[in-house]
Amino acid sequence: MKPAVLNSGFDFPDERVTVNLVPAGKPKEGTHFDLPIAVGMITPELGFSIPEDTAFLGELSLDGKLNRIKGALPLVMCLRKQGIKKVILPIGNAEETAILKDVDIMPAEDLDQVIRHVAGSSRLTVYKGKKISVSYDGDLDFSQVAGQETVKRAVVIGVAGNHGLLLMGGPGCGKTMIARRIPTIMPEPTYDEMLEITGVYSVSGMLSEARPFIDTRPFRSPHHTISSSGLLGGGVRPRQGEISLAHRGVLFLDEMGEFDGGVLDAMRQPMEEGLVRITRNNREVTFPAQVMVVAAANPCKCGHLWDDRKICTCSRKQLDDYARKLNGPFSDRIDMHIKMFPVDKDVVAGDIYRRNSISSAEMRRQVTDAVNIQRERYTDTKYRSNGDLDEKGIEIYCRLDKNCSKLLSLAYDRLGLSMRACSRSIKVARTIADLAGETKIREEHLTEALMYRVPDGGQQSRQ
Repeated sequence: MKPAVLNSGFDFPDERVTVNLVPAGKPKEGTHFDLPIAVGMITPELGFSIPEDTAFLGELSLDGKLNRIKGALPLVMCLRKQGIKKVILPIGNAEETAILKDVDIMPAEDLDQVIRHVAGSSRLTVYKGKKISVSYDGDLDFSQVAGQETVKRAVVIGVAGNHGLLLMGGPGCGKTMIARRIPTIMPEPTYDEMLEITGVYSVSGMLSEARPFIDTRPFRSPHHTISSSGLLGGGVRPRQGEISLAHRGVLFLDEMGEFDGGVLDAMRQPMEEGLVRITRNNREVTFPAQVMVVAAANPCKCGHLWDDRKICTCSRKQLDDYARKLNGPFSDRIDMHIKMFPVDKDVVAGDIYRRNSISSAEMRRQVTDAVNIQRERYTDTKYRSNGDLDEKGIEIYCRLDKNCSKLLSLAYDRLGLSMRACSRSIKVARTIADLAGETKIREEHLTEALMYRVPDGGQQSRQ
C-alpha cells in the first residue's frame, strides 16, 4: 500500500493507520480493498470528500497501477443493490462489469487518475462496453450425428424441460458426440442468466480481457477421477466446483460407472436444490448449481453387453456390481434413461440420410417453443422449468386424467418403478405435452415418458 501511494505522488501518513472494515462479523479477504483504502486515506488529507453514490474497487501494484481483480461483476451487483450508481475500478474489469445496465462503470489506469477524478481536476469517462450477441459453436451441430433420431428426440425433451439425461450404450454408439452438442440446442441465455454465469466465472478468476463475459451456456466435462471438492467445490477458502461452473448449462459425466460412488452420492443434494452449500470455520458459503446433468455409461464393465458384434466378457458378479452402481440413488435422480446402440454402417455412409438429418437450429426451435410455454406458466412462481417441479408443483401443474393414472399405477406395479421415478416420469410427460402444444397430459405423452425410465422397456431400435 505505502509504496503505491508514494509512487503515485501522494504523502503517506507517518503515524500508524487503522482501517476499520465493517461489518466486523463477516470475514474479509481480497485485493480489491486496496483502492478504496488508499482513496480513504488520501482524500481527507487533500481536503476532498468522497461522493456517497460512488464506490471504488481495485488492486494496487507497487507503482500505483490498478490491476484486474477477481469477482468484479458480483461485487458491483452487490453495490448496485445498496444504491451505488457509479463504480471506479481497473480498466481490466471494465468490459466484464459494463454488462450491467444501470451502473456507471468508470475504469482507471492508476491511483493518480482516481484521485484527480475525486478532486475534480480531471474526469473519468463512463465505459459503455461492447454489444452482447449470443453465439453458438459452429463446429458442433446435430446434423453431423448420423442416425440416432429417437435419441435426438429424447434430447429435445430433456433440454426443453431441463431434465437430466443418462445415455447408456456401448463404445462408439455416439454418447459423447451427442452430449457435446446439447448446448447448441439450448435456448439463448437471458440477460439475468448471463449475469449469473459471468458472475460465477468472475469469482473463479476464469474471465480474461479477451473473454470478459460469458454469453453462451457452459459445458463442463470433468474426468471421472475428480474428487468431491473438485466437483462440488470446497477448500480452505471455498471456491466453486465443476457443478457451479456448469451453472445454467450442461454438466457432462462421461463414463459415469467409473466415478467414485461417494462423489456421485454427494451430487444428490445440489441436483435437488440447485445450489451447493459449503461450511467452513462456522460460516456457510453457497454457490449456484442449476445445471442439466448429462451422464454417459457403458451397459457393463467391458461395454459389449448390448453389442451383437462382440461378446461380453463380464462375469455375472461384475454385471451385478456394475448394475448396482448405475442404478443407485444418483441415477434415480436423473429424469430420463436412454438406451443407445451403434448405428448401422449404411446409415453412417449415406449422404442422403445426412442431408435429411435434423439440425441443431431445428431442434433449438422446438426447445424454445416449449421453454416459452413454461416461462409463461411459471411466471411469479419459484419454478423455471418442468424439471424444477417438486411434489406440490406436480400436483398443481401435472394433473393426470383417469387413463393416465391407471397407466402410471400399472407401471408402478409391473415395472418396479420407485415413487421418485413415477414423479419424474410425470414431469417428463408434462414437457412432452408442451412440445406437442397440449395443455393437458395425455396417455401417449405419459407412455413416451415411461419409456425413458424403464431399462429394457425403452429400447431404441438401431437406425
